[in-house]
Amino acid sequence: MKFLALVNQKPKPMDRQIIYPNPDNNLERTRWYMGGFLTFIATAKDTAGKYALIETIMRKGLEPPAHTHTREDESFYILDGEVLFTVGEKQTLAKAGDYIYLPKGIPHSFKIQTDTTKFLLQITPAGLEEMFITVSRPAEKLELPPPPSGPPSPDFIKFMGELTVKYGLQNLDHTQVKAANV
Repeated sequence: MKFLALVNQKPKPMDRQIIYPNPDNNLERTRWYMGGFLTFIATAKDTAGKYALIETIMRKGLEPPAHTHTREDESFYILDGEVLFTVGEKQTLAKAGDYIYLPKGIPHSFKIQTDTTKFLLQITPAGLEEMFITVSRPAEKLELPPPPSGPPSPDFIKFMGELTVKYGLQNLDHTQVKAANV
């Protein structure tokens, strides 16, 4: 798959220089999140709030419940595995090399079809990545964490409810969250 962008403007220099983590040693930017593994390639701090880019590895069965974003769009580029996305009423099976755009304001969910999947998640504008950081913990090593031992506590479910309001997520059934790390 090829992507081509034609721009009729001269590029403007960024206000900040982005320093990408060394892929061989990015433990300091990696967190364990609800049975998954997130490496924060770029956050709001790196991009002046324009976007966040997160490399994500997730296990089947630990996907987030259906929800609607009110502030940001999400884009997924599948690197490995297969994921069935539901966007509004439409379903799309995405495989390695596929890209899917999920605009704000449209309910969506996804179900991993393989044991695990690996994808790049872009959030535009940035900000939601802070919620992921809040409900995760630093990775101890560059691999998936142990699987969750059970459902999250009622306190965690309540905390997620508060965070979804803070970050502008709607229509999320907090009782359907399947794992916790904090």
